[in-house]
Amino acid sequence: MSKKVIKIDVTDITAVDSIAATIRSLKEYATWLKNKTRELTERLAWLGTAEAARRFGAAMYDGVNDVRVSARPIPNGWEIVAEGQSVAFIEFGAGVYHNTDGSYPDRPAGLAPIGTYGQGHGSQRAWYFKDSTGEFMRTHGNPAAMGMWYAREEVIAHIAEIAREVFG
Repeated sequence: MSKKVIKIDVTDITAVDSIAATIRSLKEYATWLKNKTRELTERLAWLGTAEAARRFGAAMYDGVNDVRVSARPIPNGWEIVAEGQSVAFIEFGAGVYHNTDGSYPDRPAGLAPIGTYGQGHGSQRAWYFKDSTGEFMRTHGNPAAMGMWYAREEVIAHIAEIAREVFG
């Protein structure tokens, strides 16, 4: 990163021009820093969004995979959002055939244990559900795709590299 140097002439503290120039320099630096921080967070958000979308899109899931992943600005940065009725099932997995409670790193507290959600059929090695046409489909559940977890890991892995590019 390049070093920012702001000079003030302290030999004559009453030198209004020197103080005014320093204030201008500080304001310019603050604007530069704000813009670069916005650029950094946006780039990281799109990196994470791409990873989450890829993971959700490639997920093994017997139902309708309606997950939509997007990034949007928030007051102090960006957020990555996964929306759809199947998000939790695809992110965290469903059914004991593919999962145990230890299958998801940092599994959020309060999340229903694998196999217990709804009518608890996921505690069986296989069960049936009606698809969108009303036909019964046999399923074993699905493994955790961990789209959002891997998005976080991707951002963490590249934050220093992207920060050097942005602030360099």
